[in-house]
Amino acid sequence: MSNVVTDELAWLAATGIARARGVFITATDTGAGKTWVSRRLIAALRANGLEVVARKPVESGWNAADVTTTDAWQLAQAADIDPVQVCRYHFHAPLSPPRAAAQEGVTLSIATLAQACWAGVTDQQYVLVEGAGGFYSPLAADGLNADLAVALGLPVLLVTEDRVGCLNPVLLSLEAAQRRGLQIAGIVLNRRNPPPAGMDNAADLRAFTSVPLWQTA
Repeated sequence: MSNVVTDELAWLAATGIARARGVFITATDTGAGKTWVSRRLIAALRANGLEVVARKPVESGWNAADVTTTDAWQLAQAADIDPVQVCRYHFHAPLSPPRAAAQEGVTLSIATLAQACWAGVTDQQYVLVEGAGGFYSPLAADGLNADLAVALGLPVLLVTEDRVGCLNPVLLSLEAAQRRGLQIAGIVLNRRNPPPAGMDNAADLRAFTSVPLWQTA
C-alpha cells in the first residue's frame, strides 16, 4: 500500500493522529501553509467525533485592527471556539516570536508556552497545537518550535510547500525530530502552485521515509 494519499481522511487513518492525545503542527519554513492544513485537519478530526481544542500559543505579526486575518482566529473558527482561548501571547511586529515579544518587553519561555497549550484542556478533549515558522525556528527566549514539541510530547505533523527544493528541509526536519525522540506521524506536501513538469516530491520522499504523506490537490 502506498504511503501517499490525496484525501485527508485516508491520511488521518494512516497516521494514527486521531488516536493520540493531540498533535503538534510544524513546518519546514514560514509560509508553508500550516494554518490552512490545520483547519482541514480540525474539520477531519471533528468529523471523527473528536472535540478539538486549537492552540496557537504565540503569534507575531498580529493585526489588532482585523483579527480575522490572524492564524489564531482562523483556527478558532475551524474548531468553533472562542479566539481568545487559542492564542495566549500575540505581538505586533512581524518578526520571530521571541524578537517580537522582546520589543514589547515580554520574555517568553518554552515552559510558559507549553502551559498555555494545556490550559483548560480536559481529558475528553483533543488538543491541536500550531507552532510558528519552521521546526527549528526560534519560538521563545529559551528554545525552538522543536523544544515546544518535546515539552508537549505530542506526535508531530510536518507541513512543507510541495515545490522544487522541499526535499532537503523535509529530510533534515525528520532527522532532527528523530534525534529528539519525537514521533513524526505524518507529512503534508502542500501544493500551492502548479508543479513544474516532471516534479514528483511524493515519489522521491517514498525512497527515504515511510511516514504517511498527504499531498494536497
